[in-house]
Amino acid sequence: FWSQPGGGLIGRKGCIGALGRTDTMMCAVYGWTEEMAFSGTSTGDVCIWRDVFLIKTVKAHDGPVFSMHALEKVNKLLIAFFMSEQKSLLLEDNPSIRAISLGHGHILVGTKNGEILEVDKSGPITLLVQGHMEGEVWGLATHPHLPICATVSDDKTLRIWDLSPSHCMLAVRKLKKGGRCCCFSPDGKALAVGLNDGSFLIVNADTLEDLVSFQHRKDVISEIRFSPGAGKYLAVASCDNFVDIYNVMSSKRVGICKGASSYITHMDWDIRGKLLQVNTGAKEQLFFEAPRGKKQTIPSLEVEKIGWASWTSVLGSCCEGIWPIIGEVTDVTASCLTSDSKVLATGDDFGFVKLFRYPAKGKFGKFKRYVAHSTHVTNVRWTYDDSLLVTVGGADTSLMLWTYEMEGHRDSRQCDSEESDLDSEEDGGYDSDVTRENEINYTIKALSTNIRPMFGIKPHLQQKEPTLDER
Repeated sequence: FWSQPGGGLIGRKGCIGALGRTDTMMCAVYGWTEEMAFSGTSTGDVCIWRDVFLIKTVKAHDGPVFSMHALEKVNKLLIAFFMSEQKSLLLEDNPSIRAISLGHGHILVGTKNGEILEVDKSGPITLLVQGHMEGEVWGLATHPHLPICATVSDDKTLRIWDLSPSHCMLAVRKLKKGGRCCCFSPDGKALAVGLNDGSFLIVNADTLEDLVSFQHRKDVISEIRFSPGAGKYLAVASCDNFVDIYNVMSSKRVGICKGASSYITHMDWDIRGKLLQVNTGAKEQLFFEAPRGKKQTIPSLEVEKIGWASWTSVLGSCCEGIWPIIGEVTDVTASCLTSDSKVLATGDDFGFVKLFRYPAKGKFGKFKRYVAHSTHVTNVRWTYDDSLLVTVGGADTSLMLWTYEMEGHRDSRQCDSEESDLDSEEDGGYDSDVTRENEINYTIKALSTNIRPMFGIKPHLQQKEPTLDER
Protein backbone atom coordinates (compact mmCIF):
# COMPACT_ATOMS: atom_id res chain seq x y z
CA PHE A 1 0.00 0.00 0.00
CA TRP A 2 1.58 3.22 -1.18
CA SER A 3 1.27 6.70 0.28
CA GLN A 4 2.75 9.95 -0.96
CA PRO A 5 3.94 12.18 1.86
CA GLY A 6 5.67 15.15 0.31
CA GLY A 7 7.29 14.35 -3.01
CA GLY A 8 8.13 10.67 -2.52
CA LEU A 9 6.36 7.33 -2.25
CA ILE A 10 6.36 5.14 0.82
CA GLY A 11 5.18 1.54 0.57
CA ARG A 12 3.85 -0.67 3.35
CA LYS A 13 3.30 -4.39 2.97
CA GLY A 14 -0.19 -5.68 3.67
CA CYS A 15 -0.64 -7.43 7.01
CA ILE A 16 -2.25 -10.82 6.34
CA GLY A 17 -2.27 -12.14 9.89
CA ALA A 18 -4.10 -15.41 10.59
CA LEU A 19 -7.03 -14.70 8.27
CA GLY A 20 -5.34 -15.67 5.01
CA ARG A 21 -2.22 -16.96 3.36
CA THR A 22 0.44 -15.44 1.14
CA ASP A 23 -0.75 -15.58 -2.46
CA THR A 24 -0.11 -13.96 -5.81
CA MET A 25 -2.32 -10.89 -6.21
CA MET A 26 -3.70 -10.50 -9.73
CA CYS A 27 -5.68 -7.25 -9.35
CA ALA A 28 -6.71 -4.62 -6.83
CA VAL A 29 -9.41 -1.97 -6.53
CA TYR A 30 -10.52 0.56 -3.93
CA GLY A 31 -13.91 0.19 -2.31
CA TRP A 32 -16.49 2.84 -1.49
CA THR A 33 -14.31 4.36 1.26
CA GLU A 34 -10.65 5.34 1.23
CA GLU A 35 -9.83 2.83 3.95
CA MET A 36 -11.36 -0.16 2.14
CA ALA A 37 -9.69 -2.05 -0.72
CA PHE A 38 -10.13 -5.40 -2.45
CA SER A 39 -7.60 -7.66 -4.15
CA GLY A 40 -8.01 -10.79 -6.25
CA THR A 41 -5.69 -13.77 -5.90
CA SER A 42 -4.43 -16.43 -8.27
CA THR A 43 -6.39 -19.07 -6.39
CA GLY A 44 -9.76 -17.34 -6.82
CA ASP A 45 -10.06 -15.56 -3.46
CA VAL A 46 -11.18 -11.95 -2.92
CA CYS A 47 -9.31 -10.30 -0.07
CA ILE A 48 -10.95 -7.40 1.78
CA TRP A 49 -8.56 -4.87 3.32
CA ARG A 50 -9.03 -2.02 5.77
CA ASP A 51 -6.04 0.27 5.65
CA VAL A 52 -3.15 -2.25 5.35
CA PHE A 53 -4.84 -5.05 7.33
CA LEU A 54 -6.63 -8.07 5.85
CA ILE A 55 -10.03 -8.32 7.50
CA LYS A 56 -11.71 -11.03 5.43
CA THR A 57 -11.14 -13.54 2.62
CA VAL A 58 -13.98 -14.72 0.37
CA LYS A 59 -13.78 -17.67 -2.02
CA ALA A 60 -15.11 -16.21 -5.29
CA HIS A 61 -13.82 -18.27 -8.25
CA ASP A 62 -12.25 -21.61 -9.07
CA GLY A 63 -9.59 -19.89 -11.18
CA PRO A 64 -7.59 -16.65 -10.82
CA VAL A 65 -9.39 -13.34 -10.27
CA PHE A 66 -8.09 -11.19 -13.13
CA SER A 67 -10.20 -8.07 -12.74
CA MET A 68 -12.65 -6.43 -10.34
CA HIS A 69 -14.83 -3.34 -10.22
CA ALA A 70 -16.25 -1.97 -6.98
CA LEU A 71 -19.74 -0.52 -7.17
CA GLU A 72 -20.55 2.76 -5.51
CA LYS A 73 -23.49 1.26 -3.68
CA VAL A 74 -23.48 -1.93 -1.65
CA ASN A 75 -25.60 -4.27 -3.71
CA LYS A 76 -25.26 -7.49 -5.57
CA LEU A 77 -24.33 -7.66 -9.24
CA LEU A 78 -25.18 -10.66 -11.38
CA ILE A 79 -23.85 -10.92 -14.95
CA ALA A 80 -25.28 -13.78 -16.95
CA PHE A 81 -23.81 -14.48 -20.38
CA PHE A 82 -26.41 -16.09 -22.60
CA MET A 83 -24.17 -16.90 -25.52
CA SER A 84 -27.07 -18.34 -27.47
CA GLU A 85 -28.33 -14.77 -27.85
CA GLN A 86 -24.92 -13.47 -28.90
CA LYS A 87 -25.14 -13.09 -32.69
CA SER A 88 -21.41 -12.62 -33.25
CA LEU A 89 -19.00 -15.53 -33.34
CA LEU A 90 -16.75 -16.05 -30.32
CA LEU A 91 -13.78 -18.37 -30.06
CA GLU A 92 -15.31 -20.02 -26.97
CA ASP A 93 -18.83 -20.01 -25.54
CA ASN A 94 -17.62 -19.08 -22.05
CA PRO A 95 -14.28 -17.26 -22.42
CA SER A 96 -12.09 -16.45 -19.44
CA ILE A 97 -12.54 -12.84 -18.34
CA ARG A 98 -9.40 -10.67 -18.10
CA ALA A 99 -10.79 -7.16 -17.54
CA ILE A 100 -14.04 -5.39 -16.71
CA SER A 101 -15.14 -1.76 -16.60
CA LEU A 102 -18.51 -0.28 -15.63
CA GLY A 103 -20.11 3.00 -16.63
CA HIS A 104 -23.10 4.68 -18.28
CA GLY A 105 -25.30 1.65 -17.82
CA HIS A 106 -22.91 -0.68 -19.63
CA ILE A 107 -20.27 -3.21 -18.66
CA LEU A 108 -17.17 -3.65 -20.84
CA VAL A 109 -15.71 -7.14 -20.64
CA GLY A 110 -12.29 -8.14 -22.01
CA THR A 111 -11.54 -11.82 -22.55
CA LYS A 112 -8.31 -13.80 -22.84
CA ASN A 113 -9.24 -14.52 -26.47
CA GLY A 114 -8.80 -10.91 -27.53
CA GLU A 115 -12.49 -10.00 -27.45
CA ILE A 116 -14.17 -6.93 -25.94
CA LEU A 117 -17.88 -7.29 -25.18
CA GLU A 118 -20.34 -4.61 -24.15
CA VAL A 119 -23.11 -5.77 -21.81
CA ASP A 120 -26.15 -3.54 -21.46
CA LYS A 121 -27.79 -3.38 -18.04
CA SER A 122 -30.97 -4.74 -19.63
CA GLY A 123 -29.14 -7.86 -20.81
CA PRO A 124 -28.12 -7.59 -24.51
CA ILE A 125 -24.46 -8.31 -25.35
CA THR A 126 -22.60 -6.62 -28.21
CA LEU A 127 -19.24 -7.75 -29.55
CA LEU A 128 -17.09 -4.65 -30.10
CA VAL A 129 -13.64 -6.03 -30.86
CA GLN A 130 -12.12 -9.42 -31.57
CA GLY A 131 -8.86 -10.65 -32.99
CA HIS A 132 -5.91 -12.95 -32.57
CA MET A 133 -4.26 -13.54 -29.20
CA GLU A 134 -0.74 -14.42 -28.09
CA GLY A 135 2.17 -14.84 -30.47
CA GLU A 136 2.39 -13.11 -33.84
CA VAL A 137 0.19 -12.99 -36.95
CA TRP A 138 1.91 -13.69 -40.28
CA GLY A 139 -0.52 -15.74 -42.34
CA LEU A 140 -2.84 -13.70 -44.57
CA ALA A 141 -4.78 -14.56 -47.73
CA THR A 142 -7.54 -12.73 -49.60
CA HIS A 143 -10.31 -14.61 -51.42
CA PRO A 144 -10.04 -14.67 -55.25
CA HIS A 145 -13.69 -13.66 -55.82
CA LEU A 146 -15.25 -12.44 -52.55
CA PRO A 147 -14.56 -9.61 -50.03
CA ILE A 148 -13.26 -11.95 -47.33
CA CYS A 149 -9.81 -12.91 -46.07
CA ALA A 150 -8.20 -15.62 -43.97
CA THR A 151 -5.60 -15.25 -41.22
CA VAL A 152 -3.59 -17.79 -39.27
CA SER A 153 -1.50 -17.08 -36.20
CA ASP A 154 0.82 -18.44 -33.57
CA ASP A 155 -2.25 -18.58 -31.30
CA LYS A 156 -3.27 -21.83 -33.07
CA THR A 157 -6.39 -20.40 -34.74
CA LEU A 158 -7.45 -20.09 -38.36
CA ARG A 159 -9.99 -17.32 -38.95
CA ILE A 160 -12.14 -16.07 -41.83
CA TRP A 161 -13.01 -12.36 -41.84
CA ASP A 162 -15.69 -10.38 -43.64
CA LEU A 163 -14.14 -7.32 -45.31
CA SER A 164 -17.49 -5.63 -45.91
CA PRO A 165 -18.53 -2.83 -43.48
CA SER A 166 -19.59 -5.39 -40.85
CA HIS A 167 -15.92 -6.43 -40.39
CA CYS A 168 -16.97 -9.50 -38.42
CA MET A 169 -15.35 -12.91 -38.04
CA LEU A 170 -17.24 -15.40 -40.22
CA ALA A 171 -15.57 -18.62 -39.06
CA VAL A 172 -12.83 -19.81 -36.75
CA ARG A 173 -11.07 -23.10 -36.16
CA LYS A 174 -8.57 -24.18 -33.54
CA LEU A 175 -5.44 -25.88 -34.89
CA LYS A 176 -3.02 -28.37 -33.35
CA LYS A 177 -0.13 -25.93 -33.91
CA GLY A 178 0.30 -22.28 -34.74
CA GLY A 179 0.61 -21.27 -38.39
CA ARG A 180 2.43 -18.63 -40.41
CA CYS A 181 0.95 -18.80 -43.93
CA CYS A 182 -2.26 -19.57 -45.79
CA CYS A 183 -3.62 -19.37 -49.34
CA PHE A 184 -6.98 -19.78 -51.09
CA SER A 185 -7.25 -22.04 -54.13
CA PRO A 186 -7.97 -20.21 -57.43
CA ASP A 187 -11.68 -21.18 -57.24
CA GLY A 188 -11.87 -20.11 -53.59
CA LYS A 189 -13.23 -23.47 -52.43
CA ALA A 190 -10.13 -24.70 -50.59
CA LEU A 191 -7.73 -23.08 -48.16
CA ALA A 192 -4.17 -24.28 -47.58
CA VAL A 193 -2.56 -23.59 -44.20
CA GLY A 194 1.11 -24.00 -43.26
CA LEU A 195 1.86 -24.84 -39.62
CA ASN A 196 4.86 -24.23 -37.38
CA ASP A 197 5.72 -27.91 -36.94
CA GLY A 198 6.48 -28.47 -40.65
CA SER A 199 3.05 -29.86 -41.55
CA PHE A 200 0.34 -28.28 -43.67
CA LEU A 201 -3.32 -28.98 -44.34
CA ILE A 202 -5.92 -28.14 -46.95
CA VAL A 203 -9.38 -27.35 -45.56
CA ASN A 204 -12.80 -26.59 -46.99
CA ALA A 205 -12.92 -22.79 -47.24
CA ASP A 206 -16.58 -22.71 -46.11
CA THR A 207 -16.57 -25.19 -43.21
CA LEU A 208 -12.80 -25.22 -42.38
CA GLU A 209 -12.99 -29.02 -42.19
CA ASP A 210 -9.92 -31.03 -43.22
CA LEU A 211 -9.62 -32.20 -46.80
CA VAL A 212 -6.04 -33.48 -46.66
CA SER A 213 -2.88 -32.98 -44.59
CA PHE A 214 0.84 -33.71 -45.05
CA GLN A 215 4.12 -33.47 -43.17
CA HIS A 216 7.45 -33.87 -44.94
CA ARG A 217 9.33 -31.15 -43.06
CA LYS A 218 10.21 -30.44 -39.43
CA ASP A 219 10.68 -26.67 -39.60
CA VAL A 220 8.12 -23.87 -39.94
CA ILE A 221 6.13 -23.71 -43.19
CA SER A 222 6.85 -20.10 -44.20
CA GLU A 223 4.87 -19.77 -47.44
CA ILE A 224 2.26 -21.76 -49.35
CA ARG A 225 0.83 -21.15 -52.84
CA PHE A 226 -1.62 -22.81 -55.25
CA SER A 227 -0.69 -22.74 -58.92
CA PRO A 228 -2.92 -20.48 -61.06
CA GLY A 229 -5.78 -21.70 -63.25
CA ALA A 230 -7.14 -24.99 -61.99
CA GLY A 231 -4.87 -24.98 -58.93
CA LYS A 232 -3.38 -28.32 -59.90
CA TYR A 233 -0.20 -27.88 -57.86
CA LEU A 234 0.56 -26.59 -54.39
CA ALA A 235 4.00 -25.16 -53.57
CA VAL A 236 4.95 -25.43 -49.89
CA ALA A 237 8.03 -23.52 -48.65
CA SER A 238 9.69 -24.17 -45.32
CA CYS A 239 12.35 -22.62 -43.13
CA ASP A 240 14.66 -25.57 -43.80
CA ASN A 241 15.44 -24.07 -47.25
CA PHE A 242 13.24 -26.33 -49.40
CA VAL A 243 10.10 -25.88 -51.51
CA ASP A 244 7.97 -29.00 -51.95
CA ILE A 245 5.52 -29.19 -54.86
CA TYR A 246 2.40 -31.36 -54.49
CA ASN A 247 -0.15 -32.56 -57.00
CA VAL A 248 -3.42 -31.55 -55.37
CA MET A 249 -5.56 -34.10 -57.22
CA SER A 250 -3.35 -37.11 -56.50
CA SER A 251 -2.25 -35.83 -53.07
CA LYS A 252 1.36 -36.71 -53.82
CA ARG A 253 4.62 -34.80 -53.66
CA VAL A 254 5.92 -34.54 -57.21
CA GLY A 255 8.88 -32.20 -56.88
CA ILE A 256 11.43 -30.65 -54.50
CA CYS A 257 13.10 -27.29 -55.12
CA LYS A 258 16.67 -27.37 -53.79
CA GLY A 259 19.50 -24.84 -53.82
CA ALA A 260 18.35 -22.11 -51.45
CA SER A 261 21.00 -21.21 -48.89
CA SER A 262 18.53 -19.80 -46.36
CA TYR A 263 14.88 -19.94 -45.31
CA ILE A 264 12.17 -19.14 -47.86
CA THR A 265 10.43 -15.77 -47.39
CA HIS A 266 8.28 -15.19 -50.51
CA MET A 267 7.03 -17.26 -53.42
CA ASP A 268 5.08 -16.63 -56.66
CA TRP A 269 3.88 -18.65 -59.66
CA ASP A 270 3.96 -17.51 -63.26
CA ILE A 271 0.61 -17.35 -65.09
CA ARG A 272 1.26 -20.69 -66.82
CA GLY A 273 1.84 -22.51 -63.55
CA LYS A 274 5.20 -23.82 -64.79
CA LEU A 275 7.68 -21.54 -63.02
CA LEU A 276 8.23 -20.56 -59.37
CA GLN A 277 9.94 -17.41 -58.15
CA VAL A 278 11.43 -17.72 -54.65
CA ASN A 279 12.99 -15.20 -52.25
CA THR A 280 15.18 -16.30 -49.36
CA GLY A 281 16.51 -14.80 -46.15
CA ALA A 282 19.96 -14.64 -47.80
CA LYS A 283 18.62 -12.10 -50.36
CA GLU A 284 18.47 -14.71 -53.12
CA GLN A 285 15.98 -14.47 -55.98
CA LEU A 286 15.71 -18.03 -57.30
CA PHE A 287 13.64 -19.69 -60.04
CA PHE A 288 12.48 -23.29 -60.28
CA GLU A 289 10.73 -25.21 -63.02
CA ALA A 290 7.44 -26.77 -61.91
CA PRO A 291 6.43 -29.38 -61.03
CA ARG A 292 9.79 -31.18 -60.80
CA GLY A 293 11.62 -28.36 -59.04
CA LYS A 294 14.64 -28.03 -61.35
CA LYS A 295 16.57 -24.83 -60.67
CA GLN A 296 16.60 -22.28 -63.52
CA THR A 297 18.89 -19.32 -64.27
CA ILE A 298 16.92 -16.40 -65.70
CA PRO A 299 18.46 -12.97 -66.50
CA SER A 300 16.81 -9.99 -64.84
CA LEU A 301 15.64 -8.58 -68.16
CA GLU A 302 13.85 -11.83 -68.94
CA VAL A 303 12.20 -11.87 -65.51
CA GLU A 304 10.46 -8.60 -66.39
CA LYS A 305 8.96 -10.17 -69.51
CA ILE A 306 7.43 -13.10 -67.64
CA GLY A 307 3.76 -12.83 -66.74
CA TRP A 308 3.32 -13.55 -63.04
CA ALA A 309 0.08 -14.74 -61.46
CA SER A 310 1.04 -12.76 -58.35
CA TRP A 311 3.95 -10.63 -57.21
CA THR A 312 4.96 -10.70 -53.54
CA SER A 313 8.71 -10.63 -54.14
CA VAL A 314 10.88 -7.99 -52.49
CA LEU A 315 13.93 -8.73 -54.65
CA GLY A 316 14.86 -8.05 -58.26
CA SER A 317 15.31 -4.99 -60.45
CA CYS A 318 11.54 -4.42 -60.69
CA CYS A 319 11.32 -3.60 -57.00
CA GLU A 320 14.79 -2.29 -56.23
CA GLY A 321 13.23 1.06 -55.28
CA ILE A 322 11.38 -0.39 -52.27
CA TRP A 323 14.61 -1.17 -50.45
CA PRO A 324 15.12 1.21 -47.51
CA ILE A 325 17.86 3.82 -47.48
CA ILE A 326 18.93 2.71 -44.02
CA GLY A 327 18.77 -0.97 -43.11
CA GLU A 328 18.63 -4.25 -44.97
CA VAL A 329 16.54 -5.64 -47.80
CA THR A 330 15.07 -8.07 -45.29
CA ASP A 331 13.58 -5.10 -43.40
CA VAL A 332 10.85 -5.13 -46.07
CA THR A 333 8.82 -8.07 -44.81
CA ALA A 334 6.05 -8.21 -47.43
CA SER A 335 4.85 -6.81 -50.76
CA CYS A 336 1.84 -7.24 -53.02
CA LEU A 337 1.13 -5.94 -56.51
CA THR A 338 -2.28 -4.79 -57.75
CA SER A 339 -3.91 -6.82 -60.52
CA ASP A 340 -3.22 -4.05 -63.05
CA SER A 341 0.49 -4.16 -62.08
CA LYS A 342 0.63 -0.43 -61.35
CA VAL A 343 0.89 -0.12 -57.55
CA LEU A 344 3.10 -2.15 -55.22
CA ALA A 345 2.22 -2.15 -51.52
CA THR A 346 4.86 -3.05 -48.94
CA GLY A 347 5.08 -3.64 -45.20
CA ASP A 348 8.28 -3.35 -43.18
CA ASP A 349 9.92 -3.96 -39.83
CA PHE A 350 9.33 -0.36 -38.78
CA GLY A 351 5.53 -0.60 -38.81
CA PHE A 352 5.01 1.31 -42.06
CA VAL A 353 2.75 0.47 -44.98
CA LYS A 354 4.02 2.05 -48.21
CA LEU A 355 2.77 2.43 -51.78
CA PHE A 356 5.16 2.51 -54.75
CA ARG A 357 4.56 2.87 -58.45
CA TYR A 358 5.46 -0.35 -60.23
CA PRO A 359 7.97 -1.17 -61.54
CA ALA A 360 10.04 0.50 -58.82
CA LYS A 361 13.37 0.54 -60.66
CA GLY A 362 16.41 2.31 -59.34
CA LYS A 363 17.34 2.95 -55.75
CA PHE A 364 15.10 4.75 -53.26
CA GLY A 365 11.87 4.95 -55.24
CA LYS A 366 9.19 7.53 -54.44
CA PHE A 367 6.48 6.30 -52.12
CA LYS A 368 3.59 7.24 -49.84
CA ARG A 369 3.81 6.09 -46.24
CA TYR A 370 0.92 5.11 -43.94
CA VAL A 371 0.90 4.45 -40.21
CA ALA A 372 -1.41 2.17 -38.24
CA HIS A 373 0.51 -0.82 -36.87
CA SER A 374 2.43 -0.48 -33.63
CA THR A 375 5.05 -3.08 -34.58
CA HIS A 376 6.43 -4.74 -37.71
CA VAL A 377 4.02 -5.34 -40.59
CA THR A 378 4.26 -9.02 -41.44
CA ASN A 379 2.02 -9.33 -44.50
CA VAL A 380 0.07 -7.26 -47.03
CA ARG A 381 -2.53 -8.38 -49.60
CA TRP A 382 -4.84 -6.64 -52.07
CA THR A 383 -8.42 -7.85 -52.34
CA TYR A 384 -9.61 -9.47 -55.57
CA ASP A 385 -10.78 -6.12 -57.04
CA ASP A 386 -7.94 -4.01 -55.56
CA SER A 387 -10.48 -1.87 -53.67
CA LEU A 388 -8.94 -2.71 -50.28
CA LEU A 389 -5.49 -3.40 -48.96
CA VAL A 390 -5.33 -5.81 -46.03
CA THR A 391 -2.33 -5.78 -43.68
CA VAL A 392 -1.42 -7.73 -40.54
CA GLY A 393 0.93 -6.77 -37.73
CA GLY A 394 3.18 -9.23 -35.99
CA ALA A 395 3.27 -8.48 -32.28
CA ASP A 396 0.22 -6.20 -32.35
CA THR A 397 -1.81 -9.14 -33.79
CA SER A 398 -3.95 -6.63 -35.69
CA LEU A 399 -5.72 -6.89 -39.03
CA MET A 400 -5.97 -3.51 -40.75
CA LEU A 401 -8.10 -2.54 -43.76
CA TRP A 402 -7.13 0.30 -46.09
CA THR A 403 -9.38 1.82 -48.76
CA TYR A 404 -7.56 2.29 -52.05
CA GLU A 405 -8.61 5.46 -53.84
CA MET A 406 -7.34 6.29 -57.31
CA GLU A 407 -5.54 9.59 -57.79
CA GLY A 408 -7.99 12.35 -58.65
CA HIS A 409 -10.85 10.50 -56.96
CA ARG A 410 -9.91 10.91 -53.30
CA ASP A 411 -12.49 11.84 -50.74
CA SER A 412 -11.87 14.89 -48.59
CA ARG A 413 -12.62 13.03 -45.36
CA GLN A 414 -10.05 13.12 -42.63
CA CYS A 415 -7.59 10.21 -42.59
CA ASP A 416 -6.09 8.53 -39.56
CA SER A 417 -2.70 7.96 -41.10
CA GLU A 418 0.18 10.36 -41.06
CA GLU A 419 0.59 12.27 -44.36
CA SER A 420 -1.93 9.91 -45.95
CA ASP A 421 -3.16 12.16 -48.73
CA LEU A 422 -0.61 14.95 -48.84
CA ASP A 423 0.62 15.39 -52.37
CA SER A 424 1.01 19.17 -52.50
CA GLU A 425 4.09 21.11 -53.54
CA GLU A 426 4.38 22.44 -49.99
CA ASP A 427 4.68 18.94 -48.59
CA GLY A 428 6.86 17.85 -51.46
CA GLY A 429 4.64 14.94 -52.47
CA TYR A 430 6.35 11.62 -52.78
CA ASP A 431 9.85 13.05 -52.49
CA SER A 432 9.14 14.41 -49.02
CA ASP A 433 8.71 10.89 -47.68
CA VAL A 434 12.01 9.79 -49.21
CA THR A 435 13.83 12.76 -47.70
CA ARG A 436 12.25 12.27 -44.31
CA GLU A 437 13.11 8.57 -44.34
CA ASN A 438 16.72 9.41 -45.09
CA GLU A 439 16.87 11.61 -41.99
CA ILE A 440 15.37 9.05 -39.61
CA ASN A 441 17.79 7.18 -37.37
CA TYR A 442 16.48 3.64 -36.95
CA THR A 443 18.22 2.51 -33.79
CA ILE A 444 15.99 -0.51 -33.29
CA LYS A 445 13.57 -2.53 -35.40
CA ALA A 446 10.63 -0.62 -34.04
CA LEU A 447 9.17 2.85 -34.08
CA SER A 448 12.06 4.63 -32.43
CA THR A 449 10.83 8.04 -33.54
CA ASN A 450 7.60 9.74 -32.60
CA ILE A 451 4.93 9.12 -35.20
CA ARG A 452 2.80 11.99 -33.94
CA PRO A 453 4.31 15.48 -33.40
CA MET A 454 5.34 16.09 -29.81
CA PHE A 455 5.83 19.46 -28.13
CA GLY A 456 8.04 20.69 -25.31
CA ILE A 457 11.54 19.82 -24.14
CA LYS A 458 12.42 16.28 -23.16
CA PRO A 459 13.29 15.92 -19.45
CA HIS A 460 16.90 14.95 -20.03
CA LEU A 461 17.43 18.03 -22.24
CA GLN A 462 15.90 20.55 -19.86
CA GLN A 463 18.17 22.98 -18.03
CA LYS A 464 18.49 22.07 -14.38
CA GLU A 465 18.63 24.51 -11.48
CA PRO A 466 22.16 24.64 -9.97
CA THR A 467 22.51 23.14 -6.51
CA LEU A 468 23.60 25.18 -3.45
CA ASP A 469 27.11 23.76 -3.71
CA GLU A 470 27.31 24.73 -7.38
CA ARG A 471 26.17 28.27 -6.56
